Amino acid sequence: MHKMAVEYSQELDETTYSTTLSNGLNVYICKKPNFSKKIGMFGTKYGSVINDFIDITNGKRTKVPDGIAHFLEHKLFEKEGANALDLFSKMGVSSNAYTSFDQTVYFFETSEKFEESIAMLVKLIKEPYFTDENVKKEQGIIGQEISMYDDNPEFMVYFNALRAMYVKNPVRIDIAGTIESISHITKEMLYTCYNTFYSPQNMFFLVVGDVDVDKTINLIEDNIKKYETKVPNTKIETFKEEEPKEIAQKEIVKKMDIYMPQLCVGYKLNLCPGEEIVKNECIVSILSDMYFSKQSDFYEDEYNKGYLNDIVDMQYEGSKTFSHVIISATTTNIDELTEDILAYIDKIKNEELDEELFEIVKRKKIGEMVLASDNLSTSYRRIIDSILNEVDVYSDMETLKSITTNDVKEFLNNLNEENRVISKIISK
Repeated sequence: MHKMAVEYSQELDETTYSTTLSNGLNVYICKKPNFSKKIGMFGTKYGSVINDFIDITNGKRTKVPDGIAHFLEHKLFEKEGANALDLFSKMGVSSNAYTSFDQTVYFFETSEKFEESIAMLVKLIKEPYFTDENVKKEQGIIGQEISMYDDNPEFMVYFNALRAMYVKNPVRIDIAGTIESISHITKEMLYTCYNTFYSPQNMFFLVVGDVDVDKTINLIEDNIKKYETKVPNTKIETFKEEEPKEIAQKEIVKKMDIYMPQLCVGYKLNLCPGEEIVKNECIVSILSDMYFSKQSDFYEDEYNKGYLNDIVDMQYEGSKTFSHVIISATTTNIDELTEDILAYIDKIKNEELDEELFEIVKRKKIGEMVLASDNLSTSYRRIIDSILNEVDVYSDMETLKSITTNDVKEFLNNLNEENRVISKIISK
């Protein structure tokens, strides 16, 4: 019997169970009664911003090329004589993976072959197969992927905003790296990163669905024991260059062959602990609805001017290594819309907050969170966020309920000209 922690949300009527296996792996089971679909996820707290660390197998400091976390994600699907995606597909199970700035996650979705899928997911992670030949082949494949994204205006305007914000932080570099950086990746580097960051104490296993909690944990543990190796159960040590508070540059303008110009206005913020990251996410979600949604005065004015025909998006992104807000839009008149957004930010910073509208939007956000709990994807994203931010699983709901108008005003005061950047994609 495993020692179990239980977290329950009354508003969502949802329970998440967690335990730590003897090898240090954290396991989370989100119980979803009456759901036929089940999602299994095996993840590591390792993403694109980590490229300088201590190799836990020999204790030596190691630096690796940009894009290696994403490269490793691709290569783990390749097995000797087979591809894990094909093996899942033959079972009738959907499977995929993703790499972000601070995580890599492999997952499956199934309604019937749950136990077989758990076994296959563990096999996928625990049997790395890297050769000189398949690494060289993957360099060509990922190189094409990088080139494809370089031609994507929405992707370019976003990363140019990050490049304008950050001087040294690797968040300014494409998650996939560059064609130059991935050309230096070797099978030995992949094994070094795998042995360090795919060690149990740096990973998590998550299941969302209507499953037997104890039986599922035993199933995960039994499958993992088949591949047990003697990896040091030590804390992962990483290094990063000191990022200055100042932005890198005020504005980046890029010309591309596009139909409509793309705009990002970004604000670089101070790093903050996990609880504040959750709070900032809630505040920006409220701000976005109050001031930039299609029901807002700003949207109506810009639409009537003919500058907008789609949404204006305001998002907060934060982790242990970066923190920023980005406002993005597609527009017919990029210069005028830019000036209007900057003036509007100054206006809402200096005026009294509409308390009635604030309460309406806040209640709406709470309602949206409750409704979203019927989606398995929402549940697993909440749990993964809580793992990375090192907060309680349902802290987002409690934090949202506690947000005040003073919190919103205080956050707005951090959006200043000295930490603001502008990224534009205009037509050739």
